Amino acid sequence: MHSNNPHNNGYDMQALAQALPELAPYLIHNKYDRLTINFSDNNAVKLLNKALLKLEYGLLDWDIPDGYLCPPIPGRVDYLHHLQDYLVQHHYFSVNKKTPKTVTALDIGTGANVIYPLLASRAFGWNVIASDIDDGALISAQENINKNASLDMAISLRKQHSNEHIFKGIIQKEDYFDVTICNPPFHESEQAALKGSVRKNKNLSRNKQKRASNVKAVSQDESLNFAGQSNELWCEGGEKRFIKNMIRESKLFSKQVGCFTCLVSKKETLAPIIQLLKKASAKFDVIEMAQGNKVSRFIAWHFIQD
Repeated sequence: MHSNNPHNNGYDMQALAQALPELAPYLIHNKYDRLTINFSDNNAVKLLNKALLKLEYGLLDWDIPDGYLCPPIPGRVDYLHHLQDYLVQHHYFSVNKKTPKTVTALDIGTGANVIYPLLASRAFGWNVIASDIDDGALISAQENINKNASLDMAISLRKQHSNEHIFKGIIQKEDYFDVTICNPPFHESEQAALKGSVRKNKNLSRNKQKRASNVKAVSQDESLNFAGQSNELWCEGGEKRFIKNMIRESKLFSKQVGCFTCLVSKKETLAPIIQLLKKASAKFDVIEMAQGNKVSRFIAWHFIQD
């Protein structure tokens, strides 16, 4: 993880339980006698997030409705730390303490958890406009903002009315964004998303004997970890098609955005994306982020103005 990521050394479960007593009943000891939680238990994971946001980021309250994506906070804030470094390194804004510039960001597909705007506002002081196509997600996101009064001026929401567009209908004529952020839908179909959820649940619950024989016959126990609405988890063509559409549409807003960025989960997605960026005459970089044994990445691009 990034050297400035506060979660580099794992979780202090005792401190988290003190900050949020509701978490305490979910604490268990692992084989090394260290306190942890059962990460296949959605309630435990949600309460862990709630405790982290309270202890580390000073949020008074946070929640999401059942069935919506519950994001791992360490990985989400890692994207933002690496992105902050990238923006400074490439002079998208100045960090001169005498004349600080407040970054204005656009979060595409913020979800019910509105996690990137919350973290960006609390950890970096950014202002964020967050978009989503799902009414339930936007209602939950606004509730999370309302629960933390100091965020009212830092975060605002916009609804995307068309599933054909990403920036159109969101970026207005008077807008300028220093950066856009996005964690795109990963899977290419609902069936693929469901298979991924079953696989994830099996990895987290190896001791369970009952297994689904196929995707259409998932047991209630195995579907418990299938958190996330369809637009959060999958879109036609998966992340490759989504990011390609984002690149094509981004060119229309090249003068209103300093730097476009997007997470890329699959390494094999990079080649066709890079090919399209070259074709679009965009300047781009791929920034890798190491999180334990996992290597993730985001791609950043902009268009040279005439």
